Amino acid sequence: MSINDALGFLFQGYTPSVILAVLGVLLIIRQRLAIQLGPQEPPILKPRIPYIGHIVGLLRYHSAYFDKLYTRKPVPIATLPMINGKVYLITDPTMVQAALRHRNLSFEPFVLEFGQRQLALSDETMAPVSFAGDEKAPSFLHEWAKEIHGAMAEKHLNKMNANVLHSVALAVNGFGKTFELDSLFYWLRNTMTLATTDALYGSHNPLRFDNSLVDALWDFDGNMLGLLLNIYPSITFPKAYQARTKLQDALIKFYSAKHDLEPEVSQVTKVRAAILRKQNVSDVDIGKFELSLLHVATANAIPTLFWHLCFIESDAVATATIRQELASLVTLTNLTSGRREAVIDITKFDTHCPVLVSSYRETIRLTNGNVGSRRVMEDTVISDGKKEYLLRAGCDLMMPACVPHFSETAWGPDSASFDAKRFLTPEERGDTSAQARAGDRERKKSYFPFGGGKHLCPGRNFAFAEILGAVAVLIMGFDVKGGDGGLIKVPVLGRSRIGEGIAKPTGRGLLMGAKIARREGWEDVIWKFTC
Repeated sequence: MSINDALGFLFQGYTPSVILAVLGVLLIIRQRLAIQLGPQEPPILKPRIPYIGHIVGLLRYHSAYFDKLYTRKPVPIATLPMINGKVYLITDPTMVQAALRHRNLSFEPFVLEFGQRQLALSDETMAPVSFAGDEKAPSFLHEWAKEIHGAMAEKHLNKMNANVLHSVALAVNGFGKTFELDSLFYWLRNTMTLATTDALYGSHNPLRFDNSLVDALWDFDGNMLGLLLNIYPSITFPKAYQARTKLQDALIKFYSAKHDLEPEVSQVTKVRAAILRKQNVSDVDIGKFELSLLHVATANAIPTLFWHLCFIESDAVATATIRQELASLVTLTNLTSGRREAVIDITKFDTHCPVLVSSYRETIRLTNGNVGSRRVMEDTVISDGKKEYLLRAGCDLMMPACVPHFSETAWGPDSASFDAKRFLTPEERGDTSAQARAGDRERKKSYFPFGGGKHLCPGRNFAFAEILGAVAVLIMGFDVKGGDGGLIKVPVLGRSRIGEGIAKPTGRGLLMGAKIARREGWEDVIWKFTC
C-alpha cells in the first residue's frame, strides 16, 4: 500500500476541512516536539522510535543501552532527543575528563532532585539543603562536601577501616574447618552490610538490632528506579516503598536518641548530622535524609567485593600470585592458647600487592556502569582536541563509564575479559618504553569509576580498604571453591541498572553456592587487621 493509499484509507469519509485540521494539528505537534539544535551543538543521534525511543531504550536496557548506541554509531558526543527536550551523551574519554572538571557543568541539581524523590523528603525539609549560596555564604552542598571530605581524612578513615575489618575478622574467625554456603553473594552481602554499618553507627547500629533491615536495605536498592520515577511508588514499587519506610523509621530512632554523638560512631556520620542540625533540620528528617549515607556506603562496595573475589578465585594463577604478595604483609605470632594470630597490615596493599590492587581496579572496570550526570549551568564549549561543541544552558549530559571502560583503544582486543595484571604500571611490568607509558596514560584517561572533579567519590578509600581487606583474608587463610568443590565460576556479568553503579549478579549467580575451608597450614590461625 502506498502512502497516498494509506492516507486515503485513514481519512476515508472525512471532509477536506477536517482532514486539513487534523494534518495541521499533527504538524504543530511535530514542530513542538522537534528539538532545536544549533550549528555547534553535538550531532543528533536519532532513536529508532521517534521522540520516546531513547527513554524506552534506557528503561528496557538500562546502562547497556549506551553500549547499543555506541555500537550503532560510535561518535564521541551526541545529542539525544527526548520527547520535547534533549540530553547530551559524551563517550570520548578526553571530553569526559574535561566535563568532570568544568565549573559550568554541575552535579548539584541531581543531588537535590534525585535525593528528594529517592528519600521522599518534603519541600520544607529540602529548603535549607537547597540554599544555592550568595555573596555572604557558600551553598549548603558546598559546605556539605567540604565537611564530608574532612570527615574522611586519614585519622577518621583509619578508625572506620579498623572497625569494619574488626567485624570481618570476627566473621571469618567463626568458621570451622569447612563452611558451606547456599549463596556466596548473599553471605557476603549480609556479612559486609553489618560490618559496614557497625563502622558507621557503632554499638547502636540499627541493623544489628533488627537483621530484617539488611534485606530491607537491598530491597530499597534493587528498585531505585521506581522511587526516582516517583509515580505512585506505594502501588507501583511497594517492596522498595515499604523498605524505605522501615529503614527510615529505624534511623529516626537512632538520630532522635542522639546516638550519632557517641564516641565510637564514625566521623562522617557525626558530621552529616551536625550540618543538618545546624540548618534546624529535625531529628525525624535527619533520619529520613541519612538513609542516603546507609545506601551509598553499601550499594556499590559489596557487589564489587563479590565480583573481585569471584574473578580471583576463578583463576588459580592469580590466586597463587596474590597469596605470594600477601605473605609479605602478614605477621604471625604464637599465642599461649596454642593457636597463632595472623595480622594483615592493610597500609601495605599499595606497596606490596601490585597484582591484588590491579585486580581490584580491573574488577571495577568490568562491573562499574556508573552514568555520570551533569547539568549545563551556562552555555559551554567543550572539545575533544579536534573539534569544539556547544552545550546549551539548561540541558543535561550523561557520561556512561561502561563505554570507555570497554574501549579496545584503551584496553586492547580482550577488553571484555578479566586480566588481574591489566592495571600494573609500566615500572611494575618492567616496560618503561614510550609506547608503554602512552598506553598507561590512555588507560588512566579512560577510567573514571568514581566520577571526577569536586564530586570525586569521598568514600573510595574506605571502599578500597574494606574490599581488599576482606578479599585478602579470604584468599590468604581459606580455600574458596564452588559448590561442586572446583574453581569458582564467575556468574554472567551484565550491565548495571539505572540508579546503580556496580552490576549485581542475577539468576543463578545470586544462588551460586560455595565451599570455604581453612587452608592447609593455616587451620589454627586467628585473623586480625592493622590499619
